[in-house]
Amino acid sequence: MSTDRKAKIDAAKKKSGGTGANAIVVGGIVAIVAVILVVAGVIWSAQQDKGGDGSAPASTEMGQPFNPYPDAELVEGAPTVHVYEDFRCPACKIFEDAFGQSITELAQDGKIALQVHLKTVIDTNFNQDNSAIAASNALCAADQGVWTEYHKALFDNQPQEPNEFSQEQFEQLAEQAGLSGEKLDAWTECAQNETYVDYVKSVDDQSVKDGVTGTPSLSVGDTKVNWGSFATEDGQPDIDAFEEVLTSGEVPQDRVAQQ
Repeated sequence: MSTDRKAKIDAAKKKSGGTGANAIVVGGIVAIVAVILVVAGVIWSAQQDKGGDGSAPASTEMGQPFNPYPDAELVEGAPTVHVYEDFRCPACKIFEDAFGQSITELAQDGKIALQVHLKTVIDTNFNQDNSAIAASNALCAADQGVWTEYHKALFDNQPQEPNEFSQEQFEQLAEQAGLSGEKLDAWTECAQNETYVDYVKSVDDQSVKDGVTGTPSLSVGDTKVNWGSFATEDGQPDIDAFEEVLTSGEVPQDRVAQQ
């Protein structure tokens, strides 16, 4: 090979950055790395969009209970009633079946100021997150004006522990609660993003710090109520006595729960 020809070939290699084969390999590696970075970015972005922004319901702060009926006009002297519940807690379903309607009606009528503390006891027991997701979805339903309906639907369809609600169930219950069209679309986006999961976990953490570790738990003001004491001789809930205690704001000693 002549000296001039060799010089031209060497110059061409330098200009192209190497041999043709090497250039293809390097180009392929760069393309693969670029794809990996794009995919990683999409995954990271999706993770950031799912419950990671510390969202709390309107007029509520992280760690603080939720008022499902903010528009209710409270009667003078209406006592504050605290309910601690987990949508997958079997005892909570018993409590809801017995007293849920009474609590709802008293709150809607402004006879009590209801504060709901959403807890994740079953998640803790079984290392899951389904209770937190159920609670987040219920808050998404509240955003669309159907807290009461979705709340009841979750308890009516509670899975046997440690089984979980499926995503399909959550969606079916949203429709059962009366959501459709744009409201259903808004609920779906809120649910898929797990918008309030961080909030729910913050409420559970705060309640544990406050000494409430189990569910269900009921307090009138600062007094913890033994809700199991409101049972007649035939085992039926004594609704009249229950509502009298809640609306009076005074818990008789024989109704006070043991700490």
